[in-house]
Amino acid sequence: MIRRFFKNPDMVVNKRLLKKSAAFLCACCICTAAAVLPFSDAVSVSAVFGSSFLDTDSISVEIDVSAGHKPISPYIYGINSETSLSGLTVNAIKQSDPRLSSYNWETNFSNSAEGENSSNDNALVKSYPADRQRDPALHTDNLVSKAKRYGIPSRYVTLQMMGTVAADSAGVVYPSDGAARWKQVIFRKHDSFSSEPDITDGMVYMDEYVSFLANKYGYAMDGGINGYFLDNEPENWSELYPAAAARKITSDELVERSAELAEAVKLIDPTALVYGPSISGIEAFINLKNPDDWDKHSQEYSWFIDYYLRGMKKASEAAGTRLLDSLDIHYHTEATNGLLEPVINGTDNFSNNTRLQAPRILWDSTYTENSAIAIMHNQHIPLIPTLEASINMYYPGTKLSFSEYNFGGGGHISGGIAVADALGIFGEYGVHMACLKPNSEDTSYQKSGINIYTNYDGNGGSFGNTSVRSDNGGDIMSSVYAAINGKNETSLKVLLINKNQNRVKTADVTIKSDASFESAEVYSFGKDGPDIVLSDKEITVKDNSFSFDMEPLTVYMLVFSGTEEIISADDPEETTTVSEISRPQDTESTGETSTSASITETTVSEPEHVSAETFSTAGTSASEEKESETSAPEIAESAVSEPAEQTEDADGGSEEQTDGSSADESDPSGEREGKSVPKAVKAAVVVLTAAVVLVMAYIIVQDRLLARKNKK
Repeated sequence: MIRRFFKNPDMVVNKRLLKKSAAFLCACCICTAAAVLPFSDAVSVSAVFGSSFLDTDSISVEIDVSAGHKPISPYIYGINSETSLSGLTVNAIKQSDPRLSSYNWETNFSNSAEGENSSNDNALVKSYPADRQRDPALHTDNLVSKAKRYGIPSRYVTLQMMGTVAADSAGVVYPSDGAARWKQVIFRKHDSFSSEPDITDGMVYMDEYVSFLANKYGYAMDGGINGYFLDNEPENWSELYPAAAARKITSDELVERSAELAEAVKLIDPTALVYGPSISGIEAFINLKNPDDWDKHSQEYSWFIDYYLRGMKKASEAAGTRLLDSLDIHYHTEATNGLLEPVINGTDNFSNNTRLQAPRILWDSTYTENSAIAIMHNQHIPLIPTLEASINMYYPGTKLSFSEYNFGGGGHISGGIAVADALGIFGEYGVHMACLKPNSEDTSYQKSGINIYTNYDGNGGSFGNTSVRSDNGGDIMSSVYAAINGKNETSLKVLLINKNQNRVKTADVTIKSDASFESAEVYSFGKDGPDIVLSDKEITVKDNSFSFDMEPLTVYMLVFSGTEEIISADDPEETTTVSEISRPQDTESTGETSTSASITETTVSEPEHVSAETFSTAGTSASEEKESETSAPEIAESAVSEPAEQTEDADGGSEEQTDGSSADESDPSGEREGKSVPKAVKAAVVVLTAAVVLVMAYIIVQDRLLARKNKK
């Protein structure tokens, strides 16, 4: 029957269709192999290709404590406020509920943000007694209370910018209800503020909200609210709140609203950080999920991020002060499995393997994420170097933050590894702030991914505040990050990750340093459980070298002890002095900052291995104070990741320094030195791609010859 099918001339169309389908399937198989290749451990690679060239039983790791210095912001160890904080040590907490776009701070009403027939209610404050649920800004009071309870020094509030907020708590909102169920949001009151807001005037004022919080908790530099977000994912307003936002917001509208609200904030508290646009996903970064509107800007700007930065810079110049302190984005991995299902929710082996590699989209130009949107817009990948390039071009001096990030796997070791890997990347690239936003109730492994940096020993032991150069030879089945505390310390911390599922990997480690290290304690968590444990075996170091066997799917923190200063006090490296206080006037061109008796300054060395083209000069503005009511010993031991030369002011607060200086230009690619993918991998990808092209070309030629033959 099959033979008759292929010999029948009348079946030529079907025959051609089958050949095309076969070719397409062949190409898909090859592409899938190329995509899966980086995610597979050595066993899988050997099974497919008869070789394990992507991975090795051992790696050479080199730590150079005198090079690659860059300050690590303690605020990258953050969490979104909806997550359970039990057993977690973080330095930043942020409001992030989708309801916040409709939050009425005067009455605490909000909308459920579920599209058609959504509900107005008091869900954001339902845990409070009924007689308190109408207290102004009660939801923010909950944020501050959590921060105090868990010793979290930095608190961030989301402001409303959509234009309307919930007017009542009367339940389902129908399209026919119209404006009666909403109150108008006004950014500036242009009148005196009331100690208690007027809930009868039909308006909700944002500057009055900021003033209310400043009066209640203090200004940012005095330990109050540290920063404000310009709403939450505005690209989704029309989908979540169709009754309040009938159409998608345009690029012009978002820039205009952002500038107006930011100026209102700065007029009340010029020392507070302003974050925006807080959009989520690559599509939003490209065109704000509004391609029809974006067409008018696409010829001049490569993506919406550029347009936003340029617009905020122009608005800042007009206002006479910096209006945007940090470019803020949300990134939840968009990678998919073979069935095009998001791996962020997956628990299968493919999803877990993909998750182990997913953080590479943040920095690695050789990494191809298995998602249509990332492949389609590959010119904007990797994210951090591209975002930093946009900052340097359109609004130099702006910080970078990922106030929501997630790779999934909260209750699986792959999720813990992904968080630990991402935090290492954030620290090495000078990201200012980052907050994990889990998507599952079980966050045990993701918490360990944070705690390994902030409280690995249960007594406040933390990663250093200054990143140093580390190199693992480009091995993609492992990661390495290293840090010291300041310039006159003998304490070196090295974080190592083995991403293999079932094989031990030996790390041959060499430390380049004038100091002599003798031993190291080993803390770790792995696939046997999320608890961080101290090994009963110390590492013995000889001539600053040693070999270390890493168990499969395990994260290690190596804590070294030395006998001399790592870098002498008269080290000749150029240093940069940076202040973490937001400046009323924009002076980033000179590197100057406003000064006061309460400002603590830290001297840090200029980063060396990220190019000036891609390293953001962010870090020259804004205050990130500790809550004055939190005891200093608690913060120093369990909440703060050992900020450089931290001191406390008279109110119990303190300032943390981060560097904004550009690096040398020895690495124009912007990639981490020594951590790019090996040439063998690149060659394999090129060969596989060429094979796909050749197969498709062959089928097309054969198809055309067959068509001509049939015509004759």
